Amino acid sequence: MSFFRPDSEFMEFLGKVTDYIIINILTLVFSLPIITIGAAHTAKFYTSMKMARGEEPSAVKSYFKSFKENFVQITIAWIVVLIIGIVLALDWYNVFYGIGKNMPFIGKAALGVISFVAWSVAYCMFVFEARFKVTLKELFKASMVMALLNFPRMVLIFIVTFLPYIICAWYISWGLAIWILCTTVSLYYISREFNHQLEMVQVNDSTDGGECNE
Repeated sequence: MSFFRPDSEFMEFLGKVTDYIIINILTLVFSLPIITIGAAHTAKFYTSMKMARGEEPSAVKSYFKSFKENFVQITIAWIVVLIIGIVLALDWYNVFYGIGKNMPFIGKAALGVISFVAWSVAYCMFVFEARFKVTLKELFKASMVMALLNFPRMVLIFIVTFLPYIICAWYISWGLAIWILCTTVSLYYISREFNHQLEMVQVNDSTDGGECNE
């Protein structure tokens, strides 16, 4: 049947879905050491955004290419973000279990906004590093600008990113299948969103304006 021919639209679609699943699994595995989370997510977006643009990279080859080439810079940036995240986590601990219990609502709301902005900057940092060659200073600056200018969109991306894990916890018996389906769909959506945003980014003169290591 032509439906199952290697060059049929169905088989091409199935191949792309498989590639997205592979990317998500690789990211999950290589995020386990914690220190490699930055490189793992940068490699994920490097590959997935290529696929969302209609390019046909080898998912595994492209993933490891980006992981290796961006490892040093994005790991340094990730360590900075991780330290900030630990400080914010301690603040939240104090809010719920420590001396911050009596903090007024406006203080808690402010901490929530700061925490969300920190997450958004980190997320944009992985995406920007995946697409452009920039210095560490330019990476933080561009990520901050990108996160703040796209604040409403980042709220939606936050929901799409973490919703699969909430659903998995709710329907634990179907957890793996739900995780594969939801993370595949969300990665495709997020990759398309960021591709659109990065098309409008004006890169600093000190960058080469192109993708990293085609």
